[in-house]
Amino acid sequence: MMNVEDFRIMFRAHLSHEIWDKWRKGQLDVSMRRNTPDGCEYEELPKEAADQILDGGEIHSCEDLADPTEMISDRYACSLYGITTFKPSEYAVDKDFPNEVVLLVRGWSVADFMSDWTKLNAVDE
Repeated sequence: MMNVEDFRIMFRAHLSHEIWDKWRKGQLDVSMRRNTPDGCEYEELPKEAADQILDGGEIHSCEDLADPTEMISDRYACSLYGITTFKPSEYAVDKDFPNEVVLLVRGWSVADFMSDWTKLNAVDE
């Protein structure tokens, strides 16, 4: 039987692979989040920066959410990923955490990325 830590490692590796694979194929809309005194702001992420972050970073947190950049945010799922980069990134979420990047992926939930393993369809599909 697999222990919890091995499962977490395997889950994160598969999730990272699925995100990277779909990014390479041009199937993802990815933005970065910055923390500001007024709250969170989302900005477009240059392709080269996303390449480096998604290929060389390690996911340490994730969640599904409605699109925080839309007035009517329940139109489709989004997912948010906390990623640790090996080198400080100019796209860091906060200047106090130069190796922490938060990415918003529109139109894909964590469940969507993992559906090849779970074999679960969306409820409203």
